[in-house]
Amino acid sequence: MFPDTPLVPRDAYQKTRMRMWSKLVDEQIFEATREISFSAHFRARMRGMTEEQRQTRFENVGDPERRARFIDTFEHGTDSHYVLESVADYEKAFKKMEADLGEAGPWLLGADFSLADINMIPYVGRLDFLNLLDIWLDHRPLTQEWWARALQRPSTKAAILDPMSETDWREMRKYGTQLRADIERIRGEYLEALAR
Repeated sequence: MFPDTPLVPRDAYQKTRMRMWSKLVDEQIFEATREISFSAHFRARMRGMTEEQRQTRFENVGDPERRARFIDTFEHGTDSHYVLESVADYEKAFKKMEADLGEAGPWLLGADFSLADINMIPYVGRLDFLNLLDIWLDHRPLTQEWWARALQRPSTKAAILDPMSETDWREMRKYGTQLRADIERIRGEYLEALAR
């Protein structure tokens, strides 16, 4: 459709790298974002429900594993082991991003914006909206620059930024900020355990 700006690389190696980014999002980052978002934003909403409403909400989650994750995160908040896994998954993803951007940048696969970038943008955005992103990016300048470039893209504005209401922005920032110290602590403990 747009032959001058392909989102999928022609090179087989680059296609494989792009697929690895998709796999990372599908198998780790999607879940990680859900757990952090739930413990920040949606958990507070569910606390405002009656016990019956909460149970109905949990029962409506068809996948038993996903239901167990929701219940555990609701009951334990950031002390849930699922949140620890989420923080660790983001740490690994951002480490990979910084390395990949350092190899060829300015985008994840090199000079051209691709589906690899498109896959990550909404999830990095969610951490930013929750006021948590800099916890991971503080010492990752290439990933900070990547995010700044991503925010300048008209597609990011149209697909992610514009649809959010002022209330969405305010609530995400509020609830994410309330978790900030916990997320920083969890990340610190994770990094300390890795160093041993």
